[in-house]
Amino acid sequence: MGPVVTEEALRADVLRPSALGAAELAAWRQMQMRSASLRRAFLSPTFAQACERAHGRAYVAVLHQGGGIRGFFPFQFRSAWHERLRLAERIGGDLSDAAGVIAGDDLRLSSASLMRLCDLGSLVITHLIENQMRFGLDAALWNVGHLIEIGRASNAYFTALTERNRTFVRDTERRLRRAEKSFGALDLLRLKQIPSPMIAGLVELKRRQYQRTHMPDALAADRHVRLLAAMNEVSAPDCHLVMNRLEAGGRVLAQHLGPQHYDVLSYWFPVYDPEARDVSPGRLLLWLTIQRAEEYGIALIDRGEGDTPHKRELATGTRRYGRATWSGRAARSLPARAWQSLEWRLQTWHRRAQRRFA
Repeated sequence: MGPVVTEEALRADVLRPSALGAAELAAWRQMQMRSASLRRAFLSPTFAQACERAHGRAYVAVLHQGGGIRGFFPFQFRSAWHERLRLAERIGGDLSDAAGVIAGDDLRLSSASLMRLCDLGSLVITHLIENQMRFGLDAALWNVGHLIEIGRASNAYFTALTERNRTFVRDTERRLRRAEKSFGALDLLRLKQIPSPMIAGLVELKRRQYQRTHMPDALAADRHVRLLAAMNEVSAPDCHLVMNRLEAGGRVLAQHLGPQHYDVLSYWFPVYDPEARDVSPGRLLLWLTIQRAEEYGIALIDRGEGDTPHKRELATGTRRYGRATWSGRAARSLPARAWQSLEWRLQTWHRRAQRRFA
């Protein structure tokens, strides 16, 4: 590693993702590949470009020192009004499971300096990956997420899982047999070119699941549905959308839609048939996906933020995700922070009202 790059030496060009040249795209992808924690589809230039096509308010700060590129920071604005206030959010907004600066280990900067370089008043960031602390970027709160490290051979993964939790393995094998007896032979299908009606069908089922479980609806906004469509239009190794479907007897028991970055699959939108819940179809789908990991080119599955029992069942490790609000200069940040405070109060009131009348 060369000399440490400090924030005083940095300048930034804030561009549309579509305006990046071949050299900038290559530098971005190389920085991702050098760090395991950065190897996520949500941190790729392909994802940033899909966000731009979906709603047009996506940007990336290209960080320079002298004549060299030192890092990238993608972000977006939720609305035209937010853009006017310079109130930003992570690229992909509520649909992104990873956020942060993409850079080499030699970069050092503060959140205030990053806001200045990006000309932002305030930025609400969640799903901040924990390696950002090495750059000097920290969060106010950290939550746990889970990883499934498969490596090169799923057989070794299942051997270790059996040694760790034989009861769980036997229970899953019983559920597989029960599913076949109840619904017919199980078939796992993997789609890379996903027909639009299949995505629309999954979105509808996922929204019903959110309603049933009283969870915030991540797919209610039109811009989020447009982002799925934009991602489905490309097939780049750093971000390609895949769908896995567990079928039996002409019936879809469970399905999952998520982006893959080379050999890392982000487990994004799983949904299952509620009438098949007795056999845990969501677990069976993930189990069979792991079995075929080598065929699918998967070495790691990132379950995203959340420490629930079903996410712990098949996990081999954890990862932390940060939440923070970063502010720029006082005069620049005051309008953005005031508007943000008002939005939070309205959202809190709305959630309480929903729970009250649910």
